[in-house]
Amino acid sequence: MVSSLYVAASGMISEEKRLDVISNNLSNVDTPGFKKDRVTFSDYFYHTGIVPGSPKRLYKTNRWIGFDSQNSSVFADRSYVDFSDGVLRETDKPTSAAIVGRGFFVVRKDGKELFTRAGNFVVGADGVLRTPDGAEVLGRVSPNLPPEPVVVDPKRDVIISEDGAVVQDGNPLFYLEIRDFKGDYNRYLKKFGYGYFESKDVRNTGFFLKDVNLMVGYLEISNADVVREMVNLISCIRHYEACQKAVQITFEDTVSRSVNDVGRIA
Repeated sequence: MVSSLYVAASGMISEEKRLDVISNNLSNVDTPGFKKDRVTFSDYFYHTGIVPGSPKRLYKTNRWIGFDSQNSSVFADRSYVDFSDGVLRETDKPTSAAIVGRGFFVVRKDGKELFTRAGNFVVGADGVLRTPDGAEVLGRVSPNLPPEPVVVDPKRDVIISEDGAVVQDGNPLFYLEIRDFKGDYNRYLKKFGYGYFESKDVRNTGFFLKDVNLMVGYLEISNADVVREMVNLISCIRHYEACQKAVQITFEDTVSRSVNDVGRIA
């Protein structure tokens, strides 16, 4: 009887963590460049590394392990970022661009290099190409030179071309610093906030993409779909309530049995 109490309680704890992830996704459905989070679940065997395929690999065993309150529980194993492409929104601004395929724009904020998929750039009064919150957009005068803040004449029109060039008066002044990583981005990047990502390892900040394809006049917004997230929210709440009811019934039944059994013994 107590085993079912543990199982239901573990379900409530896991759904609570899932609810936090869904709530964060919903609050950022209109955030440019935002990437939704996902959470994975596992049972006791996988979570502790008993079964093959578990990343923990604590120990191996050939003995049969029966059903009990521990090995039947569920765990919110880990959360990860879904780096799938977001929806493109037309802006008709010549300094807005969306990356087609892999890669990230590189900006500098408070002395830190950050990565973003949001290409809604503006030219500041000082001529520096910036993000709406003031981060400097980095670029290169030529592919062989190190990245630096993109600086243009603020009194003249500026456009971004499909190959990533920052053009003024028909002349390419800079090439936007767009970097990529090999394989899954979760291995290299972690969320910084406000649609930005930072490198997990300062020794690995990606490699410069020389051949890029941009959608000029478009902006990539969040890849979190409000309808899908609402469906996930309803499913999460219903599962939580079911586990909560199971805990309540189990507790009441256990207390009732204890009172009746004690009464008979007395």
